[in-house]
Amino acid sequence: MTVEKSNVTQTQPKVGTLQAFAKANQGNWYRYLPFLILVVVFAVVSITVPYFLTPTNLVSVLVQTSSLALLAIGQAVVLILGGIDLSMPGTMALGAIFGAMFMRDGGSPFIAGLIMIAVPCALGAINGLAVSYFNMIPFVVTLAMQAITYGAAILVTNQISISNLPKTFTGTILAKVAGVPMPILIVIVVTIIIQLFLTRSVYGRWLYAAGTNIRTALVSGVPTKKVVLFAYAFAGLMAGLAAIILTSRLASASAQMGKDAIVMDIIASAAVGGVSTMGGVGTALNAVVGAIIITLISNVMNMANVSYYLTLVIKGAIIVAVVAIDAIRRR
Repeated sequence: MTVEKSNVTQTQPKVGTLQAFAKANQGNWYRYLPFLILVVVFAVVSITVPYFLTPTNLVSVLVQTSSLALLAIGQAVVLILGGIDLSMPGTMALGAIFGAMFMRDGGSPFIAGLIMIAVPCALGAINGLAVSYFNMIPFVVTLAMQAITYGAAILVTNQISISNLPKTFTGTILAKVAGVPMPILIVIVVTIIIQLFLTRSVYGRWLYAAGTNIRTALVSGVPTKKVVLFAYAFAGLMAGLAAIILTSRLASASAQMGKDAIVMDIIASAAVGGVSTMGGVGTALNAVVGAIIITLISNVMNMANVSYYLTLVIKGAIIVAVVAIDAIRRR
């Protein structure tokens, strides 16, 4: 009997240790899933696309990803809060158009850049006010804002691109610093700043708290209305930076920059990168990783001559799959 008791006593700590380890690491696998997906997609593209691994092509892909990455970072902050912003393409397009028209009429490129940032940021703040102070549903508010801004962009431009922009604008934004294009540097700097902001600042912790349970956060003293307003205004700010980069890359601005289909790429980037659509989970780095994945998938689809509509189906399926995995993880 004594031997049996000692055996039982010896095995109990091992079981307890395993249970404690499993509980402590529950859900950790989800943190690394986006990076695993990126490695797999990168490997597949490298094998199927000749010369993909050349430095010139890799830099080109990252420059192409830059505007989507900024939009995804803005969307990530809103999703962490537990909301959603469907208006980012429209606000980006409207800001780009106003800035481009200002330059076309002889205005300063620097002031034009400020206009491109100010317009989406102001519209994002309006979204935030509607959601936080008037308790309106984020989906409805931002969907309406997307319709308003996209329609306004078409009316203002009459569906004609605003071109003939000064080279001082496009040249400055697309310039290289130590061999690295400015759009890539902008994304790197923004990612580092927002990553630190989310993980190291009080305001960042408020965002996660509100996204996890906004009622509990309010009771705990979190100024939830201000947090919500900030998140949507920040999404507008990221749309403005994206407008500057995309306008300089295209050397023009048009209403097509704000078409509805871009929303899918933005949300897909955040979701595939590991930002939970249910709130409370995600980082800026997650959004950037997701943007790279979506850009690579889109490039492969284009090179394989896959139908545009089939591409939409595939991206939609990816979003559903990622959201399902997130739901299983939470459960």
